[in-house]
Amino acid sequence: MAKHDLTTILGSMLEDIPQVHTGKHLNHTNFLVGNKVFAFIQGESVVLKLPKERAKELLDKKQASQLVMGKRAMKEWVVITHQHPEEYQQDEKLFKEAIAFVSSIQQTMQ
Repeated sequence: MAKHDLTTILGSMLEDIPQVHTGKHLNHTNFLVGNKVFAFIQGESVVLKLPKERAKELLDKKQASQLVMGKRAMKEWVVITHQHPEEYQQDEKLFKEAIAFVSSIQQTMQ
């Protein structure tokens, strides 16, 4: 799967949501709401930031895997992997949950 295809598909899926835009950091394409990352592309997968309880639910159902940075398991980040870029469109609800979650974090930090 080409990273560009995944970026294009996700970008078009999210482009009409206010304050959502894409950015780059190192080799990752990031998806941001305001200035906070709610998702990013990692290889052929997408990583989403969700509330701990929701992340655990997806992990328990084996619908996602946990993001591990070094030796640290990230409790609010899950990795979603599909064979074909178009399949990520079925996860639009999860992306919207991630946007809402990250937006709520921004509001409480202000």
